Amino acid sequence: MSDPEFLPYHQLHGAKTALHPEVGPCFICEGRFLVESALEAGREGRLRVISLLCQESLEPEFAPRLPEGTRLLTATKAELSELLGFTFHRGVLCCVAVPPEPCENAILEASRLVVLPHVDNVENLGLILRSAAALGMDAVVAGRGPSPFERRSLRVSMGAAWKLPVIQREDPGPLLEAWRAAAPDSEIVGAALSPTALDARLWQPARRSALVLGPEAYGLDEDWLQRCDQTIAIPMAKGMDSLNVAAAGAILMFKMMG
Repeated sequence: MSDPEFLPYHQLHGAKTALHPEVGPCFICEGRFLVESALEAGREGRLRVISLLCQESLEPEFAPRLPEGTRLLTATKAELSELLGFTFHRGVLCCVAVPPEPCENAILEASRLVVLPHVDNVENLGLILRSAAALGMDAVVAGRGPSPFERRSLRVSMGAAWKLPVIQREDPGPLLEAWRAAAPDSEIVGAALSPTALDARLWQPARRSALVLGPEAYGLDEDWLQRCDQTIAIPMAKGMDSLNVAAAGAILMFKMMG
């Protein structure tokens, strides 16, 4: 496997990002569903799929479905496991160029916006992105933390990072304030466990709503709470004190669908 096209797939176990020797930053999709979704986006011109790597037995199935310009790479199951650095059972992967960042107008024009000032856990980020796409959010602004295009985030999100506009900023605050200033009827709502928070069952989202979800361990800090027009909380039962941020986010995004 001396072909440099194999380099982005080398020793993926624990890897967060990948690099193609000519194209530059890229990401790896694993498994049939995610690969098929990336290939479809590639054929539609929404992604640049650099290469597809599969077991030799799968070549007849995938070769006719490649976007124009995509290289087909094949290997035995043993060769795949040695290349990737772990026993690989999914049979197929693809390497995709990281797409250009969406235009900020996609954020400013969003009626349903999700803002994540800081998410530590890559799987929580993936779950939040998956819910945002599935529940009809218009865009996501992510802050400090893992990239939406990290391998595990992509796998958990089922490719949501390229299915809706996602912008990452070290400090999402200025972009959120610009979103608020774009229309007079915009509201910023923070999910917070506080005595003054509105019961989420009573919340009626405005026509333009931004939902702010805080870090897993300690929630939104005071600076972010000050940016919010109101805070909401999901009432707990059976002595539970809170929900995982991805679960809470999904419930609140469902409320925003109506």
